[in-house]
Amino acid sequence: MKKYNKLIRGIGVFLLYILVPEILNMFLPSLTSSNWRELLCRFMFMFLLLLLFCYIYREDLIKDIKTFKKNALKNIGKAFFYSFLIIIGLALISTIIYKIYPDFGYTNSNIIRSLFSKSFILMLFYVFGITLLTEQIVFRKVFKDILQNKYFFIIFSSLIYGIFQIGYNITGINDLLSIIPFAYTGIILSVSYEKSNTIVMPCLVYLIYDLLQLIML
Repeated sequence: MKKYNKLIRGIGVFLLYILVPEILNMFLPSLTSSNWRELLCRFMFMFLLLLLFCYIYREDLIKDIKTFKKNALKNIGKAFFYSFLIIIGLALISTIIYKIYPDFGYTNSNIIRSLFSKSFILMLFYVFGITLLTEQIVFRKVFKDILQNKYFFIIFSSLIYGIFQIGYNITGINDLLSIIPFAYTGIILSVSYEKSNTIVMPCLVYLIYDLLQLIML
């Protein structure tokens, strides 16, 4: 019965994660054309969605925070290690892809740069206050609850994560190749969650990585 409840809960959360942005797209302009007021409106809806997810998983989140705090310094060190694995791995993957396909470019990189230049403060709030935790709940917590086999969880959740990072809109070889680095990042995040058994770990891993990305942006 407990597994059944986790399955229903996970499917519900995942469907909300898919449907809410689509509903917002029906009433708000696209991210690339939005002014800061429209961005704020969109981000507030996503923040409310995050609060709903946190409420749904409140008991698990509290437990995970306590688990992380038991060995906080050791876990922080591991988070840095996983972050460096992402950086090094992405550098190698990008080098190989550019050798094979010189015209390669990350599908959403230009959009992200455009949004940061348009409204830096709002994007900081969105990236570090909304997206980071939302994605870890959806692609790590939800899938780990649903998929009992740890290897299936790591591979499948990472592949879905990669597809969603490009907007699940594959129109050419560049989109297909873009899935690879995102899926690799998903693998590291999922492994960090599986090994630590606390959602705080992949959150911290991605926070460190995002901060380094922001510095280089």
